This record gives sequence, structure tokens and C-alpha cells, in this order.
Amino acid sequence: MTNFMKTTLLLGASLILLAPPVLAQQVITDGMGTDRESALRDASRNAVEQVVGTMVDSRTLVDNAVVALDQIYTKSQGFVTSQEILSQDERDGMVHVRARIDVNTNPDSQLMNNLTMIMNLNDPRIAVVVLKQNAQGQVTGHDLISESTLNDRLLSLGFSHVIDASVVSSLEDAQLLNQIYNGSSGISSMGRSLGADYVVIGRTRTQSQGISLPDGNGGYAPTLLKTGNAALSVKVIKFDTGDIIGTFTVTAKGVENNNEMAEQKAIQQASAEAAQKLEEKFRHFSSISEAAIQMEVYTNDNDAVNELINDLKSLGVVENVYLREHQNGKAILSIDSTEKPNALVQMLRSKTKLGIFVASVTTNTIKISVSR
Repeated sequence: MTNFMKTTLLLGASLILLAPPVLAQQVITDGMGTDRESALRDASRNAVEQVVGTMVDSRTLVDNAVVALDQIYTKSQGFVTSQEILSQDERDGMVHVRARIDVNTNPDSQLMNNLTMIMNLNDPRIAVVVLKQNAQGQVTGHDLISESTLNDRLLSLGFSHVIDASVVSSLEDAQLLNQIYNGSSGISSMGRSLGADYVVIGRTRTQSQGISLPDGNGGYAPTLLKTGNAALSVKVIKFDTGDIIGTFTVTAKGVENNNEMAEQKAIQQASAEAAQKLEEKFRHFSSISEAAIQMEVYTNDNDAVNELINDLKSLGVVENVYLREHQNGKAILSIDSTEKPNALVQMLRSKTKLGIFVASVTTNTIKISVSR
């Protein structure tokens, strides 16, 4: 073997070793459709849902509801790495296939990233409200283009409790929404009225003007084109705490034949950029939420909750405890600790004088009842 061939083989082996591993889970499943292609798509979707189902731990998404995989993962094709039809036949006018499907389970894949984000945030109810402002800063109504664009991005990420834009836009109290945006009104009451855990409040402002070009004689000549300018400012608010988890502003331009179309095009561009930034804010916030342990405490005794908080803080492995809410006999605590929930419960039992009944313990959630 020549030195060149040896070098080539060594280089090839090194590239194989350095190549990132392709993580996939193989599933044999059935699919039905009006033709072969639709049946295979159905099988692929079934495979994705089976794989995701095996990776969802005992954490529940909303109020112990069953995870609605058919709502969360409608775009299954993007997560399938290979397909092989093992058999095919017709049943009652429908094509039936049995197929071997490989599903991408790489932790860095879009599927796994979205799943992790949704679970960490407990598949929250999200309301999007975008208000139009005129040049004087007065609210003139809702910006349906921006609301729809932001809602569509949230739905594409897999959030299954996005409040419909038409429902949110039916709210006529734009003055209240503007006050909330400015931080001058109570937001928790509005969150309850909307049935939302988070609200995305935005404000848009547009303007347009004619476009003039050099006339070759040292001056400028007007054209039939108009340029639109749009600015979209957004705040993302978590209702149970009132915390602003994200704020940003985007600007964009659009060129069309009249002022209205130019402004509309600018808004469309700004909304698309805002949708990307909104995704980034929720991903960042979910990564923070993942590090915290949520404890659901069932009791009507406020003093018992306070005693429990003090006991947790005294454990030595807890950095801080936040009381997120306490109403209707349920308190929610957020606990900053590197300790595992199971170990935290055992340490708490040995420390506290409270009566504790543990309902469940999962990877990041503890549900208990307490009494004195």
C-alpha cells in the first residue's frame, strides 16, 4: 500500500470518527390513505408520535391533561430520516401500508428542542395582542397581520394552547391593553380574563412617503413608488408573576405602488422578524425554567406554606424559593436547587414538622399536600 493510499484511508477514518452521530429510532408502524403516498405520510406521522410518546416523561402539560401529540406534532415529515414500505394492500377502498420509519431523536433536532421547550413551560396558554398606533401615539385598533404572524409561529413550534387571534382582537378595551404595555395597570386580572399564562403585547407604528430619484440635472424627480416604514415593539409578560420575560423592537421597510400597500408590506416584514425573536425569547425562558424545580402545594393554610418555604430555604441545597401563586387551595413554588426532586423531598421530610403527603415526583415537579 502506498503512502498516499495510507494517508487517504487514515483521513477517511478520521472524518468518520469526527462526524456527528445520527440519532434515530426505528419504528415499524401502519398507515392508511387514499393512495400510497398519503398512507406513507400517515405511517410517518404515527411513527413520530410513537417516538415522542416514549420520550415524554410523567410531567403533564396542562392540568394533568393527556399530551395531545396529534395537535403538537402535525409536521412529522421533517423529523423522518428514512422510510421503507414493508407491505401494501387495499382495504375498503383505502391503501394500507406497513412501513419501517426512522425518526430523528437527536437532542439538538427541532423536534426534541420543541418538545423540551413545551414541556418545560407546561404547554402554556398564550395570548397575542398587537395594537396599532398612529403618528401621535394614539391606539387605533388591532394589527391583525402582526397578531396572525406571531400566532402562526407559536403554533408551528408546537404550542397547542394559543388563543385565537380573532378572540383576542375582539377585546375593545385597547386603552387597558396600552396601560398594561406601559406597566401602569394590573396584569394578573387581565391574564385570568383572557385565560392566558403569557401575553405577548405589541405596538406597531407605520408611515410612508414617495420615492424620488435623481433626474440627471442635479435634482430629484418623483416616482410612482412609495416606501413604507414599520416599527413593532413587543413585550412578553408572565401573568402569574407579572415578570416581563422578553422585550424587543424590530423595524422594516416595504416598497409598493401606493402608501397603504407599502406600509402593509413593511408590517409583514417586521412581523416575520418579530416572530423569530419571539421564538428566541420563549426558548431562552424555557431553558431557565428547566433548571428550576416546581412544587405544587395543596393547602388552604397560608402559614403552612410560609413554614414550608422557610424549611426549604434551610436545607442548605436550596438557593432560593419563589412563591408564584397561592389561590383556590393550591400554591406553586419555584425552587432553585441542583438537588434532584426525589432527594429534595427526602431531605424536606427529615427537616420539617409539617405533615406531608407526596402525590407525585417527576424530573422537575413535586406535588404534595401539607398540614400542620
